[in-house]
Amino acid sequence: MADAPITYASLSDLTVASTLAAELQLKLGDRASLMGHPAIAYVGDVRGSGSTVKKVGIIGAGLDAMAAVADGVSVESVALTNANVSITVARQALYRGPTDLAATVWSNVQELVTYLTDDMVGACRIRAMAMIATAGSAFSNTVGTSGAAFTVTNLFSAIAQLESVSAPGPFLCVLSPKQLSDFQSSLRAETGALQWISATPEMMAIKGQGYAGSFLGIDFFVTARVVTSGGDKLGFLISYGAIGYADGTPAPIMGAGGLVMPAGSKMVVELGRTPEGAITKVIGNWYVGFAELQDSMGVQITTRAS
Repeated sequence: MADAPITYASLSDLTVASTLAAELQLKLGDRASLMGHPAIAYVGDVRGSGSTVKKVGIIGAGLDAMAAVADGVSVESVALTNANVSITVARQALYRGPTDLAATVWSNVQELVTYLTDDMVGACRIRAMAMIATAGSAFSNTVGTSGAAFTVTNLFSAIAQLESVSAPGPFLCVLSPKQLSDFQSSLRAETGALQWISATPEMMAIKGQGYAGSFLGIDFFVTARVVTSGGDKLGFLISYGAIGYADGTPAPIMGAGGLVMPAGSKMVVELGRTPEGAITKVIGNWYVGFAELQDSMGVQITTRAS
């Protein structure tokens, strides 16, 4: 009788094609966000205000110098410079609908609905990054050349523009991955005491994914959500407070499905059911708006996208 070892293949009727590892690996992607960064100013909540628009007043206090006036001569009144910027709060949302069967066989340590609820926080943060990048792409002052690489010279030009209007430091530079790599290539050709300080694990733990390093005291932040215009990316250099946001906190709705407000977030997750389809509805809603607060406090960086 021929030898008949019990092999894996011979047990095909008793095995499954594959099993899922106990720990899921995150799919590669850009999860970076400046939400919560001190460079982005929070201007308030519109709840109960009667409007979706938050108007931010800008006043020119401390900018007018006294002048020499002869004794006994009347002095003329000088108007106080002022302006305002409006930020419109609007709905941002995401819906996921897992079926009961999918939730039943979900093999992660968390049940599927709980996992999707928690994941709404990440969806909120990356939407914020896209909106910040859009606001940053609109600054009137620009440096760089369309189709060309971002260089150290471009950075110094952007710094000079901010310093020429007395924009206060520190500064924050937001770039696309290609803009950052071009800048680092340009740095290698520089000589002298100027030093690029790379992001360490400790600093990334503090500042989050996207923090790339520091140069001349400027924090560099990299994100794929930098706006594309033709063949260019529109990065930006800003003084803290150049971009601001307003939000709204929804009031609980009587009779609605279960509401969850994740800690530290005004984003609300609502749970509902479609029983005829055996589907649990997981819907995240966030009410927010971003805008430039002072155009002269930022400089757009227009350089090649690839």
